[in-house]
Amino acid sequence: MPKSPLPIFHIPDFGPDAIDSSHFYYAGLKSHLATHQFIQKPHKHDFYIIVVFTRGAGRHTIDFKTYAVEPGSVFFLSPGQVHSWELTPDTDGHIVFFSGEFYTSTFPRKRLNTYSVFNSIVDFPALKIGSEEAKEILYIVEKINQETKKPTLHTKELLKNYIDTLLIFFYRYKGSKTAFSQKEKLVHDQFQELELLIEDHFKKHREASFYADKMNLSLKQLNSLCKNTVSKTSSQLIMDRVILEAQRLLTHSDLSISQIAYELEFDDASYFSRLFKKKTNMTPEQFRKQLGPGR
Repeated sequence: MPKSPLPIFHIPDFGPDAIDSSHFYYAGLKSHLATHQFIQKPHKHDFYIIVVFTRGAGRHTIDFKTYAVEPGSVFFLSPGQVHSWELTPDTDGHIVFFSGEFYTSTFPRKRLNTYSVFNSIVDFPALKIGSEEAKEILYIVEKINQETKKPTLHTKELLKNYIDTLLIFFYRYKGSKTAFSQKEKLVHDQFQELELLIEDHFKKHREASFYADKMNLSLKQLNSLCKNTVSKTSSQLIMDRVILEAQRLLTHSDLSISQIAYELEFDDASYFSRLFKKKTNMTPEQFRKQLGPGR
């Protein structure tokens, strides 16, 4: 039976017993892995994830990049990313899901972006924390655990504040490893704004002028921002996102090339194929074939 496009999981898929089953979920990682076997296969989700590993080992693959898992590994996943993992049986830790709406009902969206712990081209979706850092994080995670087990007055508000506190600590740890000057921080924040716009609009809008207008920048300023940050033009950056989505669909679905082109809102499947080959040096068919029968 042909595969459909990648499954997109929602927080309610993980059980109705959460504090806010549409917007928040916490579990010990060992229990989570045992209860939800379906997450072993590649999938997307429409919420944010923080995973803290305290035991075990393995590999965590996020959008075609594989990261080692060990005690102290922390991963941050944004809505829409594709991930899967292979973990040893003794793996344990903590996993937290929250929707953008859950967080932004108390804190501004800009605050979430400012922490920059979730995946960015110029950042990384993984962090290694030391023993002292882990003590701070696990103390907050235990508070989350207690609130979810015995919810009471203002539990949701406390959980939002605990999430914010976690993000502050992770931002601090990350900053100590990748320190920015004030000027670099401003550029970094502006580039993150562009990334969010591309994520929201890359299927419908592939012209750089659309993003320049949204950010109140000239095309020259937009390209300067991109070149200074990732040594690419804004058009290259937009197209990279289109190609990444095409690779996801070629890898994890049995949609035809024409269907993938349609999914990505190309009017002409042959034009899509030529563009894909120009960017990857292989046709969509060749890309899919080299993945092998076990893809």
